[in-house]
Amino acid sequence: MQSLIKTCALSLMFAGLTACGGGGGGGGSDNKPQVSSSKSSVTPSSAPASSTPASSTPTTSAPASSIAPSSSSVSSLAEGSETTQTATSFNGYSIAKIDNCGVGISAANKTFAIFADYDGGVQNQSLSSLSFSGWNHATNGSTTEWTQLKHTGSTYNFSTNAKMNDSCSGVDTINMILLKKIADWDHQHSNGFERNILAYGYKFGDIENLVFDVKINSTKTSIPSVDSLKTTYASYVNGATVDALEDGKVNIGITLGDATNMNAAIIFQLDQSALTDQWARVTIPMSKLSFYQEVNYVRTTKTQADLSNVVIKRMLVVAETKSGEVLRGKIASWSASVPETFKEMDLSFKKIEFQLK
Repeated sequence: MQSLIKTCALSLMFAGLTACGGGGGGGGSDNKPQVSSSKSSVTPSSAPASSTPASSTPTTSAPASSIAPSSSSVSSLAEGSETTQTATSFNGYSIAKIDNCGVGISAANKTFAIFADYDGGVQNQSLSSLSFSGWNHATNGSTTEWTQLKHTGSTYNFSTNAKMNDSCSGVDTINMILLKKIADWDHQHSNGFERNILAYGYKFGDIENLVFDVKINSTKTSIPSVDSLKTTYASYVNGATVDALEDGKVNIGITLGDATNMNAAIIFQLDQSALTDQWARVTIPMSKLSFYQEVNYVRTTKTQADLSNVVIKRMLVVAETKSGEVLRGKIASWSASVPETFKEMDLSFKKIEFQLK
């Protein structure tokens, strides 16, 4: 069952990420060490309803897909409504396959939606109006840096609009092929996206869990196997170094950051052999994130309590290796002749939420 488990920062807030032009996602600064099923019973797709507003949440209205309704009831589920299968746990977070995706979904009170289509009346909604942004270095004009990509550079753009998704009852989803370099830390987070949520006033201490409803799309997902990486880089590193770096799975890096240099991050993993073209819910307790301060690429470990009263400015989402690292720091004589390899992960997100305390 363990096979089931497993946004370029645009300001000085993530100073350690600007050198590569890519977000942190738990992988950290680009050239520095990293911080360290069969169906059974079903559960409702929303958490039990109650109410705990953030201490500084504005009273002004927000887009329907941006913040949960003021009240919600899950006392009964219509037949055929969205449910989740029994979750499988790994390293303290869980993954559950979703049945009847997008049918009869609603938000409980104790949630804040980074992205979710609950209103049912908006199609292809504007992501820029929700304070989303993204980047794509694969269109930077280089004739050599991106030669090993499977598609033309613009294929990896972040779209400014969500798209109606036929695989989830027509709900809006964020769709992007996320890129991660294997060898070089320059532009290692080759693309990604983020959302600014500073105006809502949520603090690190307000959050119980992070929740992601995500689907790996087989059409344009391409991840090199560990054996192929060992062959490609046999003249540069030993096999054990490759094993420590990567295991050929989908890895998604998430970073929450304040307006300066305080962060919390995690890399979660999905096994595409078990989950490709299926919707799954990933639930990550806030306690499982790594908390740290980063200044000039140097990380100082912090505790969850240290950041409890710090207001979150944004969330970033990037592709990652298993470790969040690249090979360059392990190659003694680095040169431009070292071949580059990419992880390409074609993903759709229908929900990114905070479950609040």
